[in-house]
Order: sequence, then structure tokens, then C-alpha cells
Amino acid sequence: MPNETNALPPLVNHVFVDFENIHEIDLAVIGTKTVHFTLLLGSRQTKLDVALVEKLLHHAATVELIRLTSAGKNALDFILSYYVGRAAVADPTGCFHIVSRDAGFDPLIEHLRSKHIRAHRHEGFTTLTFSTAVKPLVSAPLPAAPAVKPLASARLPAAPAVKSPPKAQASHMEALETRVLQHLRKRTTTRPGNKRKLVSYLITHLGNQTTEAEALQLVDFLGQAGHFVINEEGLITYYLEQE
Repeated sequence: MPNETNALPPLVNHVFVDFENIHEIDLAVIGTKTVHFTLLLGSRQTKLDVALVEKLLHHAATVELIRLTSAGKNALDFILSYYVGRAAVADPTGCFHIVSRDAGFDPLIEHLRSKHIRAHRHEGFTTLTFSTAVKPLVSAPLPAAPAVKPLASARLPAAPAVKSPPKAQASHMEALETRVLQHLRKRTTTRPGNKRKLVSYLITHLGNQTTEAEALQLVDFLGQAGHFVINEEGLITYYLEQE
């Protein structure tokens, strides 16, 4: 039986809705497993659909309703940015979604990604997809040194320290990331549509010496950097143009 204490925690998706900008809410999102839903209303928005209110009340543990008490230019944008930042501090490994047609949020998205925080803006619920838990890259363990039986009359020198490779591996992945992103941004209509095709594409594009295991590591690396999201069916949604 696997050790439950070593299991990776589920990745939480934080959804922030600009209700001044988006009025059609997908009720199926509220109450979804590992989703925290925040609805922000302007000071002049005094009415909500009964079905929406019932859904909010039923899932109060994972829902936050915020209504501004005063009006002002871009007031809701500033308040929404505050709550996104607060959530990012509390859950830096989560994925943050802003549902709004306001492109003014894009600099915030870009800044969060520069800090290696998963963040996306959606112009509606039809393009909203959720990230799932991503396994961190794990370096291959170094082989154990062979046992040496010391001579009774000789003192063996201490074995030299072996440096672990994570830093070098990360630099290698960042170099591959630059090459792959340059090519993917050019292929706006022919990008791989699922994880299996993306792995095959990486092996072909990076050369036959690239193994499937290395390609899978690179897929995880690119996903953690927020360049795309792979859903439970393996389908990919790319986020490349705004970076």
C-alpha cells in the first residue's frame, strides 16, 4: 500500500470572476473539487440570479463573495488584483484564473508568470480549463559507490564530494524551453493537441537522441511554467501569445 503521507497534494484552482464584465456564470464550476471560487461585484450590482445564490450558499466553504461598497474608475480591477495576490501568497503552488474580458489584467498575469506562478485570463467560462497536480521533476539518483575494504595498515583518503545535478538539469531544461517555445509560437494552427502528440513532437524537434522520459520531463517543466494546461483527458490549452 502506498504511503499516503508522501502523496502530492492536489493542485487548487482559484477562479476570480469580474462580475462587472462577465455576467454569465457557469454554475458547474462552483463546488468543483479543488476549485476556490471568488465572485467580485461592483457597488451598483444589487441583484443576483436565484440559482447562482443557491449554488454560492450550498458551497460556502469554497466560495467568496466580494461586493464593493464604493464606486470608482477601475475600482473592481484593483480589488480583484488584491485578492489574487493574497491567494498567491497563501498558495504559491496553485493555479489562478481571472475570468474577464478586460485586457488590463494581462500585465498582472505576465508578472505572476515571471514569478513562476500559474496564472491565466479567460474571456468567458467556455475557455476555462483547470490544471491538475503536476509531478515535480526528479533527478535520477546517483549510483552508490562500491564498498571498499580498507587495509589494516593504510588510511584511505576520504571520498571526494559528489555534486548533485539539479541546478545543471534546470539550466538544461530552460535552454530547451526557449527552443521549443520559439517553434510552438510559429505553429499557431498546427500545435500538438494532446500530451501524447506533444511528447512525439518534442522527440522529433529536439532530435532522435532525446528519450521519451526526457520529453515527458520537459512537458512537466513547461506546464509548471504556465505555458499550457493539460486537462484530465490529456488535451492541451496553450498560453503562449501573451508572454
